[in-house]
Amino acid sequence: MNKKVLITGASGFVGSCLVRRLLKGNYSIHIITRGVTNLWRLQDVLEDIEIHNMNLLNSDEVAKLASNISIDKIYHLATYGGYHYQNKVEDVINTNVIGTWNLFKEFSKKGIEMFVNTSSSSEYGEKFEPMREEMRVTPNTMYGASKAAGTILCSTYAKINKIPLVTLRLFSPYGYYDAKTRLIPTIITSCLLGEEIKLSQKNSKRDFVFIDDVVEAYLKASELVNSHGQIFNIGSGIQYTTEEIVSNILNLMGKDAKIHWENNLNRQYEPLFWVSNNKKAYERLKWEPNVDITAGLNNTINWFRDNLQFYR
Repeated sequence: MNKKVLITGASGFVGSCLVRRLLKGNYSIHIITRGVTNLWRLQDVLEDIEIHNMNLLNSDEVAKLASNISIDKIYHLATYGGYHYQNKVEDVINTNVIGTWNLFKEFSKKGIEMFVNTSSSSEYGEKFEPMREEMRVTPNTMYGASKAAGTILCSTYAKINKIPLVTLRLFSPYGYYDAKTRLIPTIITSCLLGEEIKLSQKNSKRDFVFIDDVVEAYLKASELVNSHGQIFNIGSGIQYTTEEIVSNILNLMGKDAKIHWENNLNRQYEPLFWVSNNKKAYERLKWEPNVDITAGLNNTINWFRDNLQFYR
């Protein structure tokens, strides 16, 4: 019997890769989108997916859907505010808190096997050592604050009512289908198209984790038993500066491009320390990243080279 899964945010980078991975298994896949959503990442597999057009902010619509379909597992990846241009505070709060709560509240009434919630390392705020799940969250952006609020709200409700829930705090996923505006796609596509490369601070640091490892974490999280609100970091455990990532990509591509470093780009926050402690995920999820930065960047470069038509 096929497991029925529901995915929000399936049109995004991570969500689309998760959909493709699940399509290889014994799953019946439902996705929630809004009518204006561009599904270019899923264009070739749409016939294998059941699409529900609705707004997660409409609790009545969510409740109706929960009553009309039987779902075993939910992967919630819908979010707003992760990109610097997504800066409408009301949308950040509505999507990441209200939309998340509506989805979790209504489907948790149906006896689901697992609700996998997606959060962000931005919850932690500025730290000066590898980030651990038990650390106090002190977000310094509205996006981080909204993700922390959603995590606390759902985790508390799950613990009180013994509802299966896992929250994944993602660090910086990269790989196939990534958005052109993000760092790694910006460098790769600029090199492939012969465009000028403009970047912000060269010393900013991130923990980059390859998409295949991220998707594997979602699958393992959905199989966890006796989890009523557990939180797991999903990162590589290694941080790189922007300059190091640029250098690695240029070397792998055999390019000698000139980089224009601009410190006046509109960014909310550029961290000088940002790395995951993965001990809890390793011990309880039995998950660890398997793709190192060189292999991951090579895979990403090759994919973008073969799929450049999406980014012109």
